[in-house]
This record gives sequence, structure tokens and C-alpha cells, in this order.
Amino acid sequence: MSKRNIIIGAGVIVLAVLWYAFRPELLFINKTVSEEFPGGAAMASIEKGPMAVTKGNFKGLAHETKGLASIYQLPDGKRTLRLTEFETSNGPDVHVYLTAAEIDKGNDAIKEAGFIDLGSMKGNKGDQNYDIPANADLNKYKNVTIWCARFGVNFGQAALAAPTSMPVRVAEGNFRGIAHETKGMASIYKLPDGKQVLRFSGFETSNGPDVRIYLVAAADAKDNDTVTKAGFIDLGSIKGNIGDQNYDLPAGVDLSKYRAVTVWCKRFGVNFATAPLGSAKS
Repeated sequence: MSKRNIIIGAGVIVLAVLWYAFRPELLFINKTVSEEFPGGAAMASIEKGPMAVTKGNFKGLAHETKGLASIYQLPDGKRTLRLTEFETSNGPDVHVYLTAAEIDKGNDAIKEAGFIDLGSMKGNKGDQNYDIPANADLNKYKNVTIWCARFGVNFGQAALAAPTSMPVRVAEGNFRGIAHETKGMASIYKLPDGKQVLRFSGFETSNGPDVRIYLVAAADAKDNDTVTKAGFIDLGSIKGNIGDQNYDLPAGVDLSKYRAVTVWCKRFGVNFATAPLGSAKS
């Protein structure tokens, strides 16, 4: 083999290694995503929508970056980072981090600051969602960073505002059918403004005339006599016999007294189902 061929062969190998390491073509290839909010656009929530816990606007560092980073708490307690109107450069091995401090560049610096890896960036353009671990402390990890792990470079960063108060689940119980087969969970949440909301999730029962939702002053309203004798609070007509739904509780309701949720047919005095309420597990 001639010296010229050896040099050419070596050059090709070097170029291939450099291409694999730097992936320069990614700087010119956009990957656009357009994810709905987790669960779909019509996802129900505590009140009108999944609750925004904190948010911040991106600023570019190594690359021009723009958009909004928001963290939402969902009705089931999970939290999601959502990037909207997001745009940055593409690149090799780019991840989305929650970081405990603002970082410019350097793998050692980000390790010292501390971070949570939410996974590879789904696209350099478009709306997208990333699950947040249940134990993530948002008072500590208060920056969203677009990080190139291969070269230790911060493409862009969003400083998050201090987290707002979140809904707290204070009581819950599973439905069991009495007169009609019923399934789902009844949960009571305390909202940041002090209001309390009863939420049905995974709920399904029979339909019927003049069906009401009652809070009953009994540990287990398992029959009709218990409901009428124990005393109850009428939360209004059932909104639907299938699906997630919310009912406002009157101010000052004593949950140590009203300890069960009952689906009650007022016209015929029939207890469709009941959910004894206990302390929430989370």
C-alpha cells in the first residue's frame, strides 16, 4: 500500500471520528415536536386546568434559546415540566436538566452544583413534556438547563420562580356499589386559597333521576337509613355518571364529622354507592 493511500485512509478515519463526536450536521437539522399536555388537551384538574407550580423564560447561553419552561402538578400528584414555544439549536447528546444553580459550562461545574437528568431533549423546536421524579425538591432544583452532555455545554437556561403552594389531598376513599355497581376514587383537596374540592377520578356508576352527591356524617354510609339519620351536606346534582369531576365543598366543613361520600338518588331514596373517607396516602 502506498504512503499516499495510507495517509488518505488515516484521514478518512480521523474525519469519521470527528464527525461522530461533533455531529456538525445536527446544527442544521431541526427536530420539531408538538406534544399535548399529559393526558390530552381536555384533561380535567382540580379546578380549571393542571396547576402551574412555577415557570421561567429561557435565555440563550452557548446557543440562542427561547421559550417558556413551566412545571405543573397534575391531579394525581405527578409533576411535569412543559416547554412551550421552545426553540434552541440541535446537537449531540443534548439533555434536559433541573439544576441547583446557574451553570455556564463544564461537566465538573454542573456536578458540583447538582442536577436531575429528565432525559434526552425530544426536539430542538416545539412544545414538549418531561416527567419530574416524585422526590425532586423544587426549592433546590430551580433552573431548567438544556445541556450538551458530550461537551459539557449549556445551550440555554430558564430560572424558575419560587414554587407556589400546591393542592394538598387531605382525604380519599374508593367507591363501592350499594344499589348500583360503582367504581372510582373520591378525594378531597385543599387548594392554596383555602377552598376544599371533592374530586372523583376513574368514576363510573349508573345514571338515574335526581341523583345527588352527599357528604355524610358517618364513617361508612352503607345503607339508606344511615344516610338519612346521620345527617349530610348536599353538594349538588351529579355532573355525570362516568368520568372525572369536581364538587366545591362549603367553607368550614368538618371532615372529622363528614366522613363518607354518597351517590344518592333523591327521588327514590336510594343509595347508589358510597366511599368512606380516610386520610390521604400522599
